[in-house]
Amino acid sequence: MAEKWCLKAIYTGFDSPEFKADFLEIPKTVDKMNTHRIESFEDAAAIIKILEDYAAKNDRLSSFAHYVYATETSNADATKFIYLLEAIDAETSRMKVRMAKFLAETAERGFDIAALAKEYGIGDYAYQLCHMAEEFCHMMSEDEETLSAQMSNMGASAWGLLQDKLISMLTCEYADPKSGKVQTIGINECRNLAYDADADVRKSAYEAELASYPKIEESCAAAMNSIKGEVNLLSGLRKYKHPLERTLFDSNMSQKTLDAMFEAIDANVQIFRDYLKAKARYLGKSALPFYDLFAPVGASCDKKYSYDEAKKFISENFAKFSPGMESTARQAFENSWIDVYPHEGKVSGAFCGDVYAIKQFRILLNFGGNLSDIITLAHELGHGYHSMQVMQEGILNTHYPMPLAETASTFCEMIVTNAALKTLEGDAKLQLLENSLQDATQVILDIYSRYLFEKSVFEARSDHPLSVNELNNLMLTAQRTAYGDGLDPKLLHPYMWAIKPHYYSASFSFYNFPYAFGHLLANGLYKIYDEDADAFGKKYDDFLRVSGKMPIKNSCETLGINVDDTAFWASALDVIKDTIKEFEELTA
Repeated sequence: MAEKWCLKAIYTGFDSPEFKADFLEIPKTVDKMNTHRIESFEDAAAIIKILEDYAAKNDRLSSFAHYVYATETSNADATKFIYLLEAIDAETSRMKVRMAKFLAETAERGFDIAALAKEYGIGDYAYQLCHMAEEFCHMMSEDEETLSAQMSNMGASAWGLLQDKLISMLTCEYADPKSGKVQTIGINECRNLAYDADADVRKSAYEAELASYPKIEESCAAAMNSIKGEVNLLSGLRKYKHPLERTLFDSNMSQKTLDAMFEAIDANVQIFRDYLKAKARYLGKSALPFYDLFAPVGASCDKKYSYDEAKKFISENFAKFSPGMESTARQAFENSWIDVYPHEGKVSGAFCGDVYAIKQFRILLNFGGNLSDIITLAHELGHGYHSMQVMQEGILNTHYPMPLAETASTFCEMIVTNAALKTLEGDAKLQLLENSLQDATQVILDIYSRYLFEKSVFEARSDHPLSVNELNNLMLTAQRTAYGDGLDPKLLHPYMWAIKPHYYSASFSFYNFPYAFGHLLANGLYKIYDEDADAFGKKYDDFLRVSGKMPIKNSCETLGINVDDTAFWASALDVIKDTIKEFEELTA
């Protein structure tokens, strides 16, 4: 039976009375915010209360439209309402500029914004207000910010939706080496074959995937160029030195923290390459081709898991951490919050999104029955658990920074993986170790390549639009730099820029390093949990809950972690070193 998510708790449809009523209400709320005077902190507090109401309704409407679109990219109503809601949201730019200006001027006059926020009943949003005051120096005028938001709806956001649609409808001509027949299959189904136990299947799927991209390469390149060009332009107008500076500001994260993490990665990058070389030797190859990155290892490597088995496995191991985590997973399983299997018209990859108004989340998967799919499910449920914690706060404190978003999800992966490793031996243990190292290598080496690629694209895009060949070459250069001697340099993936949706977001550039940050931070957190499991649970929940209301450095300090210290990141990498050593011993 196909497992599809149920969206009725959000809205029963675009034509439902509730959807129509909320959709008609939010423009009035925006107008109320934009026309409200801001001459005192009392005025500012009144606008914040209106903003809370708007944010809840807009989040609900937008979530519904995006979730329908995610499984039906040809749905005309979903496309229409995504566009209309973004157009309405663009109008909030006027209020945001006026509010930021008022707060910045208040701070300049020597007033304590945090103290005033507490006095006027919005103390929970003190950090957000201080952050907004800091942002004012990076804002254009009211008219310019509003125009920028409006144009994005017809520019960067539209290009992002185009890339989504192109990938969701892309098909591959896959030559099945077992039957000798050529089959037309969707891109997600084709990419899932990278996990197949048959080397010929993996190679054939890789060749079919690469052969499919020329059908959409020019359109994807146009989308990439348009988005990156827009970001470059607006970053300059907002007085950011580089798009990365904007991303760090939005992430409540300092350059010092990012540098500390990458210094540790640079010093340890060879351990991941050595793992890949060990895997190549195990597979009987002199160098590992890209299509064998996800090749399963172990005698039971051809095992497939049902979705029911995946749910049972995750529930049992979440319960060992806390009843609350297991309860969250059970809610998602029993109430149809998860859309499980791939099909044509469904977006690629996996994600989790929450809906504040109903205190629920939804997860999209493209489940293929591999062990990695079970880990992906645990990962997305980690996002869901984070959402359930943070939704205890006011809605304006629920937008936690992306690097911390990837921490909770990776931590849940580790709970499932490490609990299973304690009970397994031989090939079964080797298979799970391999899966863990696959993931670690992706979020360190592959993410490093994506980070390098995106930096090079922004630099090249500053004076000209990039051709398909340029994009392919930049991707290959980034992969060779990151993977080094760990992969066969002649068999890489030049089109990785076309398939990954992370490059096609103007609102969040460099949607890559947060994965490395989250993975390594989760390693560090797991060490703390392993040392004192009883005391950790409550601290961890509190850490997640407040993650949207303070800088990353401060929230991590609540758990005794200094993310500005390279030594912390090096210690987190030591955990992975131990896993690689065990893998090498088992495969020798």
